[in-house]
Amino acid sequence: MMTPLAISNYLGLLLLLGFIYPFLLVAINFVIYAPIRRNKITGWFNIICALLAIILLVLHLNIEIIYGKDLLDAWSNHQK
Repeated sequence: MMTPLAISNYLGLLLLLGFIYPFLLVAINFVIYAPIRRNKITGWFNIICALLAIILLVLHLNIEIIYGKDLLDAWSNHQK
């Protein structure tokens, strides 16, 4: 039996954020015409996206994953 891939929902959301972010930024710039209001909204959007990306990255890095656990267990049982 193969060990499952080392992926978490946090990593999936981080990848999704990285893919969707530029499209949302362009959509915001298309929808909002006033330059002052557009700069304020894009500034807040950038801050929120950066904080969300940092939080998702930290949460993903806190997940403990043991690569090849099946092989390590078989080897340790063989040594006994």
